[in-house]
Amino acid sequence: MQNMSNHFKAVLYQENLLDNDRIVEKDKCPTVQSFSYQCQRSRNDAGFPYGDTLPAELDFSIRVGNSDDGKDFYKQLQQNEFANYTFIFNATYDENNRLRSFDDAMVVKGYVVDVREDFDTEESENGTTEQMLMKVTLLLSSISYVGKEDNYRLLEIFR
Repeated sequence: MQNMSNHFKAVLYQENLLDNDRIVEKDKCPTVQSFSYQCQRSRNDAGFPYGDTLPAELDFSIRVGNSDDGKDFYKQLQQNEFANYTFIFNATYDENNRLRSFDDAMVVKGYVVDVREDFDTEESENGTTEQMLMKVTLLLSSISYVGKEDNYRLLEIFR
């Protein structure tokens, strides 16, 4: 069995990819180190869903070059408004470093509820220090899954 983590790469775009007028530039999309979420909904004995989807949080981490790259997360943390984020899987870029294609994407809408930073000050073998790892938690209100042919499926999460 192959290790799938070596074949899939995710980047984070801090906007909604489904907005057609967006030009996605490679330098605006940090690599996602990890992300996790869990969505739950109650089901009756026959297996039919009932009631609202339970609140869901999405945790993700990205590696950023400097603290200015994470300012938007802190702004969202202070605001009482949702934000859109897109996780793009296996993105390819053109000669101008603009998004050309991708395998799948996941657009999430939610509120930033936690931001954490980890720094590593040890020098690597080439003499540089590691970048900052930023960990963010979103309280989700919706998730849209986008396929190759721009087909998407929306999951609304009601509280």
